[in-house]
Amino acid sequence: ITLQKNLESIAKRYSYGFETVQGRKDGLGAGFESVYRFFSLLAIVALLLGCIGVASAVHIYAKEKREEVAILRCLGSTGWQAFSIYFIQIALLGIIGSMIGATVGVLIQQSIPYFLSEYLPVDAAWTVSWSSIWLGIVLGFVVSVLFSLLPLVNIRFVPPLAVLRTNQDFINRFSKLRLTAWMLIILFPLLFTWWQTKNIWIAFAFISALLVVFLLLSGLAWILLKLLKKFFPSRASFAFRLGVSSLFRPNNQTQLLLVSIGMGAFLIATLNVGEESMLAQVEFAGNENQANTILFDIQPEQKEGVIQLMKDHQLPVLQVVPIVTCRIQSLKNIDAEKLLADTTDSIPSWAINREYRVTYRDTLTKAEKMVKGKIQFFNDTTQLAHVTISEGMHENLKLDIGDSLVFNVQGVPIQTIISGIRKVEWSNDPPNFIFVFPTGVLEQAPQIFVNTTKVIDDAKANVFQRELVTSYPNVSLVDLRLILGTIRQLFDKLGLVVRFLALFSIITGLIVLAGAVINSKYARLKENVLLRTLGARATFINKITLVEYFYLGCLAASTGVCLSLLSGYLLTQFFFKISFAFNGMELSIIFLIIVFLTMFIGWINLRKLLRTPPLQVLRKES
Repeated sequence: ITLQKNLESIAKRYSYGFETVQGRKDGLGAGFESVYRFFSLLAIVALLLGCIGVASAVHIYAKEKREEVAILRCLGSTGWQAFSIYFIQIALLGIIGSMIGATVGVLIQQSIPYFLSEYLPVDAAWTVSWSSIWLGIVLGFVVSVLFSLLPLVNIRFVPPLAVLRTNQDFINRFSKLRLTAWMLIILFPLLFTWWQTKNIWIAFAFISALLVVFLLLSGLAWILLKLLKKFFPSRASFAFRLGVSSLFRPNNQTQLLLVSIGMGAFLIATLNVGEESMLAQVEFAGNENQANTILFDIQPEQKEGVIQLMKDHQLPVLQVVPIVTCRIQSLKNIDAEKLLADTTDSIPSWAINREYRVTYRDTLTKAEKMVKGKIQFFNDTTQLAHVTISEGMHENLKLDIGDSLVFNVQGVPIQTIISGIRKVEWSNDPPNFIFVFPTGVLEQAPQIFVNTTKVIDDAKANVFQRELVTSYPNVSLVDLRLILGTIRQLFDKLGLVVRFLALFSIITGLIVLAGAVINSKYARLKENVLLRTLGARATFINKITLVEYFYLGCLAASTGVCLSLLSGYLLTQFFFKISFAFNGMELSIIFLIIVFLTMFIGWINLRKLLRTPPLQVLRKES
């Protein structure tokens, strides 16, 4: 949390000052804003993974202590007394663990300037936030206590008979404590998400989406198991068929494991999709045809000469754009002065009072796309210019198709009508414009021209710049390569820090996956002992277990990764408010890691079970 606060301050600092003419954060601003939101997502995912990890660990712990609880019940202990013993243990461990975690977190945070200072975009002052430390300790304690309630509630209902019948599942009776725990478990992540996002509706949607994902994982797990059972590999080897059939044996908890592992895979993959979308948003690497040099303030009489100079130096003329300055005189037949004086109007004053730079053409550029209406045109019958407006700005000005607009172009009023709304990728192929006029209207207005080109050879660029300054001293040249290179380096550094933070959540998710697999060892203990009693060798049992866990990992990882693409799309559209992107290679690696981890931990559990003498288990069953 301390690290998050430090980096949030950097992201906020950089996002300010990059407001576009639409009053939105585009380009740089949107990039840093998405970084800031990604830090919030990291904190939410880390908390959810921690909650699942605590619940899984305590569930395993409670199962291991079941025999001890039965002995305590035989000695006269009540269910509440047995519950209190282990609840106090978990609470004390939660406090101690949270304090140790906070200490380690501070040490890591203090070491970051030594390891990541050269990768950060600014010189950040890394301070120890005591409020964050106390908050971390409190959160750790609350998570430890709250998410251990459900597993520990079952301790209250362990009867003394469990001493003799160790593997029998006893019916859990209704408990008000269990109901209260469920309510708090749902409420706590909701409040934490609200605190992170500062929006109760986003928090409610986020938690509701997680519940939907849980239901979808359960449904998909059930469907996949049914399909696997229907298309059972009947012609495979005996060990392979026995491993697959192990998924369907009674009390195997296969569907529960698929949901648990799938949820961990879902959160990790969603984190990766969010990271890729965020980093893709802040990348400024242009394509081969992207302009990297802009010449502006070209006078009309200089236009042909500058174009010829570019051709003489074998530079491509990518764009020749006329620019006309104007202001809004009236909006939907209401004078601009009246709109500015009206304090009840929801139209921002800057949108009415600012100077607009417009252009004229009859086509769309590759950075534009019509989302509504028609492209700009001149109506010969009505002698009216039909102009298009950029998406977003039409919301600020409260304009729609067919609304009238009068521009003051150097003292000359020009009546226009909105004919269409364009979606503009502002960082792609500049310059781009809010308003675009049709040809045949502004050609005689005072104007300047902007030319764009792409320079590859530095020596050729230097010669061209010298001749340009000599022949046309008023023309300015901007080399975007230097600017974009600096920006690209900045975001590459920031991207490394984001991946460093994401690594903590991914490690937590892997621990959750490990806990889910370890929890399944109780369902396999009796079966493996029986197989060994019947003469099965260790290699045969290993093969069966690896096949079972391979299918388990594949089914869980596939459902989690597929759902992460859907959740990632929704997050980027409604939470990050950026373009959706994902890396198929990285998702495939996550899939393989989850499958490998599931198989590896299952094999480690099996090694422990194989070392258990069969007679020891059989005596417990007698």
